Amino acid sequence: MRQLGDEAILLDVEGGSEASLGLARTLRAREVIPAATTVGVVGPYEILPTPPAARERRHHLVPVALDGADVESVGLLPEELGQLIEGCELRVAYLGFMPGFAYLEGLPPPLASLGRLPSPRPRVPPGSLAVAGGYAGIYPSASPGGWHLLGHTDLLLFEQDKAPYALFQPGDLVRFRLVDELASPAAPTRAPLTGDALEVVEPGPLLLVEDLGRKNAGALGVPRAGAFNSCWARILNLAVGNLESDALLECAGPVRLRARRDLLVAAGGAELFVAGTNRPPGTVTSVAAGQEIRTAAPRSGRSYLAVAGGIGGPESFESRSCDAVSGLSPGPLRGGDALPLAKRSGRPRLRFELPEPSQAKLRVIEGPDAGPLEAILADWRLEGSSDRTGLRLGGRPPIEGGGSVASHAVVPGAIQLPPGGSPIILGPDCGPIGGYPVLATVITADMWRLSTLLPGAGLSFAPVSVEEAERARRELSRLVEGSVAGWFPTAVA
Repeated sequence: MRQLGDEAILLDVEGGSEASLGLARTLRAREVIPAATTVGVVGPYEILPTPPAARERRHHLVPVALDGADVESVGLLPEELGQLIEGCELRVAYLGFMPGFAYLEGLPPPLASLGRLPSPRPRVPPGSLAVAGGYAGIYPSASPGGWHLLGHTDLLLFEQDKAPYALFQPGDLVRFRLVDELASPAAPTRAPLTGDALEVVEPGPLLLVEDLGRKNAGALGVPRAGAFNSCWARILNLAVGNLESDALLECAGPVRLRARRDLLVAAGGAELFVAGTNRPPGTVTSVAAGQEIRTAAPRSGRSYLAVAGGIGGPESFESRSCDAVSGLSPGPLRGGDALPLAKRSGRPRLRFELPEPSQAKLRVIEGPDAGPLEAILADWRLEGSSDRTGLRLGGRPPIEGGGSVASHAVVPGAIQLPPGGSPIILGPDCGPIGGYPVLATVITADMWRLSTLLPGAGLSFAPVSVEEAERARRELSRLVEGSVAGWFPTAVA
């Protein structure tokens, strides 16, 4: 057993991915994520008395055009590459990294020997067929990625509203059929959202519905997502009479909204204006139907707006959280979207106080993979290319010792070391599986502090024990509960 932060472990398994899948079927937890030689378990777990039976495997024939960016750099003539791709039968070992992304094993040696790129690409086009670390995979949607791109397909690999959700399932067999040309997968479209509470006038650069994240979907490759600054989100929800886990809005820039009914709101991380009037910070505010709600640019990367009753609308896998990579439930909000309330609110509070992050070091737990941990415990600078998927660190020479490991479960806060030697801290939209060494993991209680850092900010790390991390989590809960005070004179239906 290896520790993965303060809320997860890796169970090592002998016998490869089939043995990992077998063990995973015997366990129940918040997340059970089988991989190459491990099973990741998030939260307490129990052993099932009667594990579910393995499903029947299916056969897939996938059309592929060999037009990827790395075709000429893999060391094979085009006809040789085509023969290898079309001549192999691959098995779905497990899913991970992103929704519907299947790790396909059984590549012929010339392709199985290819490692990952020194530094991940910021964006891989959807439908891309790629290879690395002994596996082939197809990116269901656009995302960062460090594999060699060989081609693309136009198959739809994941449907969030239709079970079994992912086209490929563990144990399925996959063959490729080469074609001269394929259309690129169409960008997903959706109709404007409809609701009677809150209309989006101007969403800014990235406006998301977030709660505290989803559970039990990691084995499908679905990110946990959720509010990056869960501390502020929990306090704002309590302030308007919601549960801590209710959905609210996360804003990456200035936002304009219009109330379609009388509302109570609380904002944090940016100035709030109602009908053009600047509202005092730290107070719950009444908004009349028809009035405009505007938030200024966030002071620390992102701001939040909670509404009494909680934001309603589409759910996927028991959560309304959107991950900005795959766009699950319902994806970034757009102008013209309108949102309902989820329920009747509880009794709102009168005031709240959002804690400001200290400049102390972020606390970490030593990671499950061998590597130069001491090199991580230094002064770093946050790079401008960071986002909800991952925060890239720079300002120091690259660290030697990065590379690849057998893919295994990862969690938000995991500090990976790619071959290029520049660490990446995984954010809430990270995939559930990764293939770079995890040298340390930011503790759960400090993730909200990480979310407030702006590009160019300095940060460093200090190692702590699992017991210290658990105490910090309890202290954070007490801080959240003590950050609201008083009672609002009237509630809103």
